[in-house]
Order: sequence, then C-alpha cells, then structure tokens
Amino acid sequence: MMIGIPFYGDQPYNVRRMVSKGFGLELDHRTLDKETLKAAILEVANNPKYRNTLKRLAQLAQDQPMTGIEKAVWWTEYVIRHRGAKHLRSPLLDMPWYQYLLLDVIGVLLLAVLLILYVVYLIIRIVRSVLCKPFVNN
Repeated sequence: MMIGIPFYGDQPYNVRRMVSKGFGLELDHRTLDKETLKAAILEVANNPKYRNTLKRLAQLAQDQPMTGIEKAVWWTEYVIRHRGAKHLRSPLLDMPWYQYLLLDVIGVLLLAVLLILYVVYLIIRIVRSVLCKPFVNN
C-alpha cells in the first residue's frame, strides 16, 4: 500500500508500474492539496484490494527454492568447485585503464575536432588572402 508522488527522472515510470500492479495510488504534486492526500491515504488504508495485492506479491517474492544463506553457500561452493569460476569473471577486469576511462575514444574525437578546426582555419586563411590582396599601383 503506497502513495506515489513522482517528481522527476524514473519516478513517474516507477509510480505508473506500482499503480498498474495494483498496490498503490499516484498523486500529482502540482495539484496536490490536503484533502486529496487525505483521501488517498484513507483509500489505501481502508481498501483491502491494496493489502491483498501486496500479500500476493510478497508470497511471490518469498517463494524461493533456497534461503539467502543457502544461496550464498551454494555459490561459494560453486566458485571453489570451478577453481575461481573464471568464466563468470567480467571481461572489463582485463580491459586496459585507458580503454576503461574511454581515453582512446576521447583522443580520437579530440583529434577529429582539431583536424576540423585546422581545415576551417586553412579555408579562412585562403579566403582572406584572396579577398584581401594588396593593391599594387603602377
């Protein structure tokens, strides 16, 4: 039983999901007043629909084949059985630091920008030399 008042970012999406799953209400912060908030609180507190939906979702979340401790033990034993489980290791751990920090991409983009600026500079120089030829009096 929740009341969502989204402001920014992913909050509107998350509140819409909450409403569509049936365990909460959405209120608009731009039109929110004391009476609207009071009515929403009374609605979620007194309507059994919200409580029943939350109970059903809680049962779904809690229905797991193993407890958290059992999962931790299983994964620890798995890593031991497979000598460190290198196949589960992220390839990012072997990435060079300059690639991890995207310095190679930044370098290529910076080089491209500098090249474009240099070409623009050359074009301006050529146009300026053509338009601003010194006058020769004979």
